[in-house]
Amino acid sequence: MVKKLLMILFLALAVGMAIPSSRAEIASWGEPITDGIGERLVPRRIEAMADQLDVRLDRAEGLPDRFDGWLRRDYTGAPEDPWGNIYYLVQGRRDYTVGSMGPDGVQGTDDDISITRPLPDNRRR
Repeated sequence: MVKKLLMILFLALAVGMAIPSSRAEIASWGEPITDGIGERLVPRRIEAMADQLDVRLDRAEGLPDRFDGWLRRDYTGAPEDPWGNIYYLVQGRRDYTVGSMGPDGVQGTDDDISITRPLPDNRRR
């Protein structure tokens, strides 16, 4: 009984996804779930990214000139956040910030998730 019910549910979902007008509505049902997962997953990814950048800085390699290229080539994790946006790097005079633009895909808004770390000359020893 449960097996048949799951099969019917799966078939209805497949038919719904095949119809363009219903595809967007079905996809929107999962947004709260994916946003919640992303909000828990992204801080750990950004922390790992900053750790890898700190290793580069400790070896006097500096921050990468092309951050998106570094993400694809050298970063051990995924270069995009769960919402499909490339992570960003902002270098200041005394620190750097690594972040995700969050669900809205716009940098500098309230839903951004980021971490700021001091550059090597500004770290306390």
